[in-house]
Amino acid sequence: MKSNSSIYILLNSPGFNKEAVSEFESFSKDDSISLNSSLILNHKEILSKLPKTIRITFNFDNNDKGFLPEELKENGFDINFSDTSDKKNLFKSMSEKFFSNSDNNLIIFAGSIGITPEDIQKAFNLLQIEDEVIVLGKTNRNNIAFIGFNAFNKELFQDIAWDDLAFDNLLAKVNKHDNLIHVLGSFMLINSIEDFKYLYAELSKKESLAYCSQNMHERFTNLFIEYKELLK
Repeated sequence: MKSNSSIYILLNSPGFNKEAVSEFESFSKDDSISLNSSLILNHKEILSKLPKTIRITFNFDNNDKGFLPEELKENGFDINFSDTSDKKNLFKSMSEKFFSNSDNNLIIFAGSIGITPEDIQKAFNLLQIEDEVIVLGKTNRNNIAFIGFNAFNKELFQDIAWDDLAFDNLLAKVNKHDNLIHVLGSFMLINSIEDFKYLYAELSKKESLAYCSQNMHERFTNLFIEYKELLK
């Protein structure tokens, strides 16, 4: 039986296993894991505010089994493990296991932030028509924070270079197909020190409480203090 809407938080490389995680630019491995945890747990807080009818799945790399933050288990979200190094088969597998069970699907990249519950509801509202629709969440630095769809296009998903989340590149591939396109923004994707510096500036604004609670602010602040020299 199909559910109306599903969300997948996708960490597309190992994020918590110290032996497998890639270091974030200029960060130690421990602090790279702390950054990943903060972003993931921030998504968890935001998703907890959505209607319970929306199915939510966190997708992690196989290497992260046994290393996930304990806080993830509190809300009873689904957790899936897969080989994230094989991107083409990753989405084929997710399609067979998940996408076919929902009318509307939203993949949110784990490194993103700035997405509110209202943004997610807006994306799902745009997907709820008969035509094939793609909704893209664009970031301040011209990347992709999320992609939503109401029909899984196997050819499109195999054509996308998932290690390169540049908005213009993805939009060009989406435009090759017969679907309606909506773009929402502006969000953030934390891929570099420049992104980290921008996050520092944005979290100093009162408006950031809409997508990052005071508790989560404190987690990020610990990293800002640790790497204050990089923020200059």
